[in-house]
Amino acid sequence: MDNKNTDPQFPIDQILSKSTTLKDLRSSSITNLVENAIVRTLAAGEHLFQSGDKYLQKVFILVDGTMVNIDPSGLQENVGPGEFIGLANYLDDNDYSWTTRATTQARVLEIETLKLQDLEQKRSDLFNALNRVIARRLRKLNPNRSITSGALAQPAARVMKSPVASCGPDTSLKQAYLLMIERKIGSLVVNSESGQLIGVLTFSGIAEAMLLSSANPDDSIMKVACEIPHAIDTDTPLWKADEMMNRHGVKYIIVVDGNTPVGIVSQSDVLRAFVSRPGLLPNRIADTNNLKELAELFGQITDVAIEARDTNHRSSAAVRQISDTHLQLQRQAIRLTLSWMDQKGYGPPPADFAVLVMGSGGGRTMLLNPDQDNGIIIADQSKKESKAVDDWFERFCRRMVRNLDRIGYDLCPGDIMASNSTFHKSLSQWKKQIEHNTKKPTEKAARWANILFDFDTLFGNDTLTAELRSHALAEIRKKPRILELMAAHDFEGKPALGIFNQLVSTSKTHGKRRIDIKRNGLRLIADAGRIYALQNGIAVPNTIERFNALVRVGKISDDFKNSILEAHEEMLGLLLTHQINQAQNGKPLDKLIDAKKMTPKDRSALRMAMRAVKRLQDQLAEEFL
Repeated sequence: MDNKNTDPQFPIDQILSKSTTLKDLRSSSITNLVENAIVRTLAAGEHLFQSGDKYLQKVFILVDGTMVNIDPSGLQENVGPGEFIGLANYLDDNDYSWTTRATTQARVLEIETLKLQDLEQKRSDLFNALNRVIARRLRKLNPNRSITSGALAQPAARVMKSPVASCGPDTSLKQAYLLMIERKIGSLVVNSESGQLIGVLTFSGIAEAMLLSSANPDDSIMKVACEIPHAIDTDTPLWKADEMMNRHGVKYIIVVDGNTPVGIVSQSDVLRAFVSRPGLLPNRIADTNNLKELAELFGQITDVAIEARDTNHRSSAAVRQISDTHLQLQRQAIRLTLSWMDQKGYGPPPADFAVLVMGSGGGRTMLLNPDQDNGIIIADQSKKESKAVDDWFERFCRRMVRNLDRIGYDLCPGDIMASNSTFHKSLSQWKKQIEHNTKKPTEKAARWANILFDFDTLFGNDTLTAELRSHALAEIRKKPRILELMAAHDFEGKPALGIFNQLVSTSKTHGKRRIDIKRNGLRLIADAGRIYALQNGIAVPNTIERFNALVRVGKISDDFKNSILEAHEEMLGLLLTHQINQAQNGKPLDKLIDAKKMTPKDRSALRMAMRAVKRLQDQLAEEFL
């Protein structure tokens, strides 16, 4: 039966405000939700909807009682108070693939899709709450892999700083600040008189108390600046410590024995432990003095990928490690090319230069078989010198591209290489090209921009790259029209979702229909990150770093970012494992996933990831199209 929500006997606002999902909503937002909904009471055993039913154009929120979701395989999942029901259908506008029924008498809020969409646009905290749900479901469907070997598997006790610097709860802000300055540390553990952990203090906490809360230097830290501590045991592996710091957005985590602080681990400690791990391949690359040996080392990239996957708890970190190996191989090939030029009598470079790596190389998202995406910036020369300089670099770039091909990096099918005059220019020529493309943007210019603007220095003078990047950001800030065309180019690809919330194949090869997980997933996230980054003057070319920076400048919320990056992790992990399996079985490498061969859990996670991508695309369209 249905009830209007005006009955004062239903304390719905209070119930929802205490739920895990909605507790961070402003009270006015919860009130708006309730005012725009009706309350339905379901009897035990009554279905809200069943698999195959038409989408009701409504979203439900459980108020009290108990309900269960049943997926097509029969797997059951309990629903808690404050949780959304039918959210996937709301995101996809597709019919129900799950069945949801009450297991006891239950009350639900029923809100029409259009009303919820309107509230999302008006209420940023509600928009963020839905993003938190998406991120949480992705983490639950595909939790980070446990690491059993490598640097990140070692216990926190091995890398923690000990003894830990501490102070008491009555310590003043001024005393704490002077102590941190004196000891050159960034945090203090706050202990009770009996030595038990009760809080943590950081420089940012002191600054926030003084600048935002009008605290006085003599105020006690416990009253105005002490933060809730996040603690781990001494035998907790580093990957779990890193995961906890990322999840809670903190830079320090306390190591305890019981409840007594014995050390502290920072993000820098985790990074230091990771990069200091022994590895022979980087040293072998640096010692290689011929292309044949370099090609043999390229042949070991699958082993690098397997180790990276098995020793990192996040796929993005593994892919970053693989990318760094590719870049080391390419840099050594360039060094050998320079050596060849000198040996053949052409001499050293006659001008400063920077070889650019673009696309997945610039963004540090290279997998097992990247092709070449490169260019070159040459320092400006006088007219008298330019002919000799041009001749030297044309010869050098032709040889460099050939050498990269010989060691394993295929020629770019689109000819995005330094041997092509389009990507081979002096600094002033590059600047003029960017000015032209932003002043008179075309579809072709937008495609060019989507290729170019993930560039980074592969080899040479990074000052040239930095100057070109600064110029590009300044031009786009003055003439942002090209961003609209870049967004239109992004919309040529769509997330791989169809009716009934099902994954849809987007590519057909050898008679088989599969999902192009890059074109219909990862690329869409990268495109949106690039567009937003250029719009907001963010220089970094890596997708994850871009979205983190977008939170810092206030462009997007942390919750929205988390939903996007969890989707990114899910798809990147699937693609990495897919290519490793292909390489181990001697098959050609591609980016096409057969959904029929995935586990139910992986299919469910990929569906949710694609919904997050669609949500991102919708936001992009709302602003730029």
